[in-house]
Amino acid sequence: MLELLNLKKNPISALFLFTSTLVFLVAQGIDPEHVRFLAFDYQALPQRWYAILTYGFVHVDWNHIIINMGILIWIGIWVERLLGSWRYIVLVVSGILAGAITLVLRETAGIGFSAGAAALLFYYNFAFPWKRELFFNLPNIVVPVAVLVVSVGAIIFGWLPSVGHYPHIAGALMGVVLLGIFRKHHRPI
Repeated sequence: MLELLNLKKNPISALFLFTSTLVFLVAQGIDPEHVRFLAFDYQALPQRWYAILTYGFVHVDWNHIIINMGILIWIGIWVERLLGSWRYIVLVVSGILAGAITLVLRETAGIGFSAGAAALLFYYNFAFPWKRELFFNLPNIVVPVAVLVVSVGAIIFGWLPSVGHYPHIAGALMGVVLLGIFRKHHRPI
């Protein structure tokens, strides 16, 4: 967490964390209906077109925001340092937008930073697949493979139907695609 406080190295991660937390606290403290206009709802298109991005900063409960912001803090700060702020913005926003495309295609609703978090998770773990940073000295590649297997299994077998498995997969794929484009621009971290 202290690494995130270094705003010179992590200004965008801090901004994403602050924005998501502020929206969450407003929803929790006042009334979740006051932030509903930020959530994506296919039925509200085209009037709420902006929600294809803003849905990424809306969370419904403590578990939801803790997991998403945990990934932002755990991995996002390193990816921001690796890419620089502008490419980092492109990565996260592209992940969120890729998730929104799945919501549009499925004509459904959605909220949360998960598609952006999946882009970060897959970007980092595919950039350093054989680095051993996990419990039991497992290589990083285990994380995206496990996430993908669980997400596809959940879609096939109907597990956790309220979770946005399609946006997660879309964000993850965007992370891998942008790794192919941005890898040559990596900075030392």
